[in-house]
Amino acid sequence: MKRNTFIFLLLVFFTSVGLSACSKYKIAYDYSPPKTKQGITCISGCQKQLRQCNHQCNAQYKQCSVRASQQAKKALPVLKEAYTLKLELWLDARARYEHELDRYEFEHFMAISRRDRYVDRCMRKGKKSRACHRTYHHDHHDPYLSLSRPYFNTPRPVSPTLTSETRRIQKVSCSTNCKCDSNYRLCYTSCGGTVKSKKVCIKNCN
Repeated sequence: MKRNTFIFLLLVFFTSVGLSACSKYKIAYDYSPPKTKQGITCISGCQKQLRQCNHQCNAQYKQCSVRASQQAKKALPVLKEAYTLKLELWLDARARYEHELDRYEFEHFMAISRRDRYVDRCMRKGKKSRACHRTYHHDHHDPYLSLSRPYFNTPRPVSPTLTSETRRIQKVSCSTNCKCDSNYRLCYTSCGGTVKSKKVCIKNCN
């Protein structure tokens, strides 16, 4: 009984560990305002700075996005030309693969047929199947019985578009991380308020 209880507790433990490993968390903040009137007025100034920072950050991101679109338009003809070359090379490689695959499948089929005919004749002489297979592989080196099947796992090139190139440039050049929230928290505490961080589960929570 004790052993079963121990195993059950282990299962519960490892299950909970597995679930917690897949859980997703974010950092949240609790704000406690100051107790003085001056502190409350000070926090109003922090909130104004936060709004201004967010507004400026959004404006900067929009300007950066416009520049990204302009850069994408200039780069697109060259990218299209490079894509055409990549596509031609990919099509040639896939055609070679399909030719090699057709040859492999034919030769592999013929090799199996030759082996099966040999084994069938061998077994008619009273020998066992395993012994006949062993004898065949010893006396007949047929590479297509052991040759690996050809494979082709190169993904097809993706044609660049104005949208995709603009997004790529935006990702490396534009950001909405202007530290507005962190600056607000510093301002809040400097006014006499208290900010406490906490980890909050937002996915796969127990």
